Amino acid sequence: MKKLPLGHWTKQTSKNISSEEKAPSLPAATSDEKSREHEAARLEALINSIDQIVLELDAEGTFLNIWANDEKLLYRPRNELLGRRSEDIFDADFFRSSHELFKRVIATGKGEDFEYSLAFPEGERWFLARVNRIEYPEGDKTVCVAIREISDRKHAERNLRISEEKFSKAFRAGPDAIVISSLDDGRILDVNYNFIRMTGFARGESVGRTSVDLGIWLNPKERDQMVELVKRDGEVRDLEVRFSLKSGEVRNFQMSAHTIELEGATCLISILRDVTERRALEEQLRQAQKMEAVGRLAGGVAHDFNNLLVGILGYSELLKKKVPPGDLQRMTEEINSAAIRARDLTSRLLALSRRQVLQPRVLDFNALVRQAESLLRPVIGEDIHVEMRLDPAAGSVKADPAQLEQVVLNLALNAREAMPHGGTLAMETCNIEVNPAFARQHPGLIPGKYVRLRVVDTGRGMSPEVMAKIFEPFFTTKQAGVGGGLGLSAVYGIVKQSGGCVTVESEPGKGAAFGIYLPHAPEIPERRIAEPAVVESLTGQGTVLLVEDEPVVLRLARDLLAENGYRVLAASSGSDALSIARKETETIHMLITDVVMPEMSGPELADRIRKLWPTMRVLYMSGYTDDEMLCRKGLPENSAFLQKPFTPHQFLQKARMTLGTKPARERV
Repeated sequence: MKKLPLGHWTKQTSKNISSEEKAPSLPAATSDEKSREHEAARLEALINSIDQIVLELDAEGTFLNIWANDEKLLYRPRNELLGRRSEDIFDADFFRSSHELFKRVIATGKGEDFEYSLAFPEGERWFLARVNRIEYPEGDKTVCVAIREISDRKHAERNLRISEEKFSKAFRAGPDAIVISSLDDGRILDVNYNFIRMTGFARGESVGRTSVDLGIWLNPKERDQMVELVKRDGEVRDLEVRFSLKSGEVRNFQMSAHTIELEGATCLISILRDVTERRALEEQLRQAQKMEAVGRLAGGVAHDFNNLLVGILGYSELLKKKVPPGDLQRMTEEINSAAIRARDLTSRLLALSRRQVLQPRVLDFNALVRQAESLLRPVIGEDIHVEMRLDPAAGSVKADPAQLEQVVLNLALNAREAMPHGGTLAMETCNIEVNPAFARQHPGLIPGKYVRLRVVDTGRGMSPEVMAKIFEPFFTTKQAGVGGGLGLSAVYGIVKQSGGCVTVESEPGKGAAFGIYLPHAPEIPERRIAEPAVVESLTGQGTVLLVEDEPVVLRLARDLLAENGYRVLAASSGSDALSIARKETETIHMLITDVVMPEMSGPELADRIRKLWPTMRVLYMSGYTDDEMLCRKGLPENSAFLQKPFTPHQFLQKARMTLGTKPARERV
């Protein structure tokens, strides 16, 4: 549509000429008229060159003139707007507000700005309108509306507002402590709630002061180093620092920081995450992995080493009985004594590594502690006062009674060593509920009901450095040659293997308190802790099929059985044993077999031979100490089992006991 010339801005006041009247002839244009037309053309070109919409409307909102160099900027085509009122085009609310503005500008003559948005097919668009009054010489008044699009600015403002809202939410409600400070002098400008919660410093105490003033940095030079890194790289990430809280407590934090511009100044935004518990858990995990590595090492050598010890222990005991008194017998006793110490050392290593074979039973924990205390009194000394604080309501636990008794004795003896000049040793039991937070601090512990034993002494106590190592194998504070450093390690291993955990609290000069947590057993315990059965006679009779792949153990066991009245059929493998069993015409009364053998396992061999001799008893032996390994080989539950290394007396006693019992029912 052809634009209206600027001359149409001037209101025509002459009367309309009727069609019947003849229009007078127009005189030739004067030079003034040509000049005015030239200026009008230049002004129109100038307006049309501006990337805005210029509208003229009267007081009623009727569109009188429209100038736009791009029709796409118009809400409607030009021909749909000219001569129409805005109330016919826009909704009532928009018309009402704009109509009032137009009347106000016409009345006062003061220009006004207003922003508005319109819905276009491609989406919402924003505009800024400048409204001014036009006053004609004839006295008519209209408004001139200059409109420019501000959609990009509005979108940028909205994005900025959203970004600021997100930052505000992250700053105020984020899980980490956040501090905004001046980069140069470290003056704190703002802190979030978690900074207040973690450090104990209120916002009023922090803002306006530096972190050095607050005494947060244990070493202020570390902040200087951090600032240098930020100035060089623009940021630091995951920097490990130690901060002192308002309470004086020192905790570990992971710090990330980078620079930001605030009001033209370079500032530092620091994010602090408390990792004290995480580092403690990582240290506990490393400790557990260390103990696991020791266990794997001990378990790996135990099989072969235990087989060798069987031969040394067995033959040295037999030799003691046959050599005359004198130097030769003394040497034999030394060999036997050294082998016993080696066996005990292996046993303690396996205890700390949690790879020994346990025989768990439901126990009255109080009864076991009382029994251990009666064994302890003769050796603990008269200068140590023992207090028993056993809760009658303390529940039952499921554990190996011999091993658990060893735990109590080891803790008590350790307490005695901490009180060389006497003191008080207290043993306390109680039921306790382990919550998830406590369980997280002790890997492997499951939330639930536990029974706790606390062993408390009034000894010299321990430093944090010592407490960090007390469960490590061979660690000791005693002088060289005194103690092997395996007592507490064995406690740790036995309790862990029983599904519990060990805690320790101590300070130098304030004694120590060890806590033993064992899962509560809902079953009813036996009324008393039974003593091991004693076999009066080691001799026997009957046919024994002996299967062992280690030659020295095979020869020793064969000789021991033969010397004590048994008829022995010896085999070095499962296939040889099956062949002997098929050919044997006399009843095979007992099978003594190693659990782990090259061709077939002991339990598999027992199953096959039982098809030939259903009433046959079975005694299993093994130098392996891992319950899981033995279960994988099919070791039946509650079966007769003899752990290597063993003495001749232990071997013959176990054989006699097994032969006198009914065959154990195999697991399904």
